[in-house]
Amino acid sequence: METRIEKVFVKMNQVWLKGEAIPATENTYKVRVPNYPDFTIEKDSEFLEHQKFPAQRFAIGDAKERLEGAYISFGKLPDNIQDAIIKGEEYLHSSSYIADGSLKHQVKMVEMVYQQNTGSKLDVQIKRNEPVPPEEAKAYNYQFTKEEFNQMKEQGKVISFTGTSTNGEQFTKLAYYEPRLNDIRTKSALSEKTYFYGQPLTKEQADALNKGKETEITIPTKRGEKTYLVSWSPKAERFITKSVEQSKLNNMEVTAETVQPDVKKKRTRGQTVRL
Repeated sequence: METRIEKVFVKMNQVWLKGEAIPATENTYKVRVPNYPDFTIEKDSEFLEHQKFPAQRFAIGDAKERLEGAYISFGKLPDNIQDAIIKGEEYLHSSSYIADGSLKHQVKMVEMVYQQNTGSKLDVQIKRNEPVPPEEAKAYNYQFTKEEFNQMKEQGKVISFTGTSTNGEQFTKLAYYEPRLNDIRTKSALSEKTYFYGQPLTKEQADALNKGKETEITIPTKRGEKTYLVSWSPKAERFITKSVEQSKLNNMEVTAETVQPDVKKKRTRGQTVRL
């Protein structure tokens, strides 16, 4: 009889990690996590979670801890919002609180994100009281030019720019104007670690998509090669694809994700393909 492999999340050293589990005994699982030796864990352990659905990227326990740090109760959110958060989708949260004897209102965008070196974290961006002026339009130590600012704010365009970390490391980011926050919002750029229908992008493809160019990408299938016209929506964090054969009739959306080491991505058609 074939042993069923279950997708799980395990909390190790205060970090939630993805893994695979198989029954070891009646009360324990044997768990495999990339870059760690195999280990057993009690089936009812508080440090173990079963994946709720294939598109889930973050453990519920992880999301709860992160949101509590931002004064948001995960348990009080509607089920569809909870699901969106553990998928890694952004959520615009509105709340009120008392300060200086009066009721204050605050709006903030929250999004669970994964970083290769540090693991998961909650990205929080608070809405500005007034629209950001051009001279304050900055991100990752990069000052946007007036032309770039106008392209984002007035024309709704996405700008590809090079950010710099505090230790001098440079990287590509995408930016656009988010009216719900009165501010510039940034997203991760595509790279050679981004997969489209199970195939990694080339550097040339990633660069072109980051610049907003529609790009032809050919994918091998059981019935031969299939070519798509592909563009990227940083706001929705999705590929917008058109079949070359039926470019006017066949429109689909696919979510991209940067895969973690030792995790294979299956090809999926017309569905979210995050792991």
